[in-house]
Amino acid sequence: MKKSALIFGYNEYARQIAAQIVSEYESVHIFILDEALRHKAEADGFRVSRFDLSDEWHDIEERYSIENTVAFCTLEDDAHNIFLTISLRAAFERMYLVALAKDTEGINKLKIAGANRILPIVQITANLISEILEKPVVTNVLHNILYEDSDIKIAQIDIQKGDAIVGNNSHAIAFKEEYNIILLAIVDGRLNTNFVFTAKGFNHIIGEGDVLVVIGLQDDIERFKLRIKGGS
Repeated sequence: MKKSALIFGYNEYARQIAAQIVSEYESVHIFILDEALRHKAEADGFRVSRFDLSDEWHDIEERYSIENTVAFCTLEDDAHNIFLTISLRAAFERMYLVALAKDTEGINKLKIAGANRILPIVQITANLISEILEKPVVTNVLHNILYEDSDIKIAQIDIQKGDAIVGNNSHAIAFKEEYNIILLAIVDGRLNTNFVFTAKGFNHIIGEGDVLVVIGLQDDIERFKLRIKGGS
């Protein structure tokens, strides 16, 4: 049974979350505090409702199967986001809550508030930038991107049953040395919330349904795809 997703807030992080999960959930419903965000969310094709932090959530309880609903708390104001998390947890003991945190203090507060999973947005952004900048090919890559070299691509590679790298540890694959590409991030297909993790420091056994986010020359990416699909 596909789950429903409720996204509270519609900043750029929330927008990216919605874009990533829309194909995986039966419905995605955006809840906004600021009416000015309605047009943007509706223009992106989402159903939108206004909410207030004092809401008692009766409509959600009547409309959704709580055990099959994931709520994303993405409000920009930390205090509001923590209060929202507390409110949802108090109302729905079995709802899966994902919350965005800006720093370590926010992470600790959201854990206490009852979030099942916390995404530290500053850490995610910083790790991804660090992952790129620490690579020895970064100068050439950035130069080519800035000057619109069409050979440089960022690609998503869907891992399917039978692919040669299924069951391999991500750290054991010589992406740069053997294929001349950089692994930026991994989407773990086995997680209900289906989020991207930066590759740095993430020791992961690659499985069916995962998505690899890589950067490199178009020919090298195609060569890597061919190899993992069983080609020569």
